[in-house]
Amino acid sequence: MDVSLVYRKNERFVEKAIGEEKVLVPLTDNVADMNKVYNLNEVASFIYDAIDGVKSMADLKSVLLENYEVTEEVALNDIKYFITDMVDKGVLSIKS
Repeated sequence: MDVSLVYRKNERFVEKAIGEEKVLVPLTDNVADMNKVYNLNEVASFIYDAIDGVKSMADLKSVLLENYEVTEEVALNDIKYFITDMVDKGVLSIKS
């Protein structure tokens, strides 16, 4: 996976905070599709918030390392896993 790639969020998903958790809800015809809600844990939520259409995966790794006490390998693996999962679900896409 190319760490220089930049990702963007799909505007058809909205973020909602439920207590201390964040969920992503897809919109279909401006109506929430509650059958496809994605729960984000703390780290996934942090990564999602950091994705801004400007930062590359390498930049995201640096931001994660500044905020969590993990190794570079763990940070990069977490980011790769999260991005792959969210791309597969249509939440994120590669910025062209």
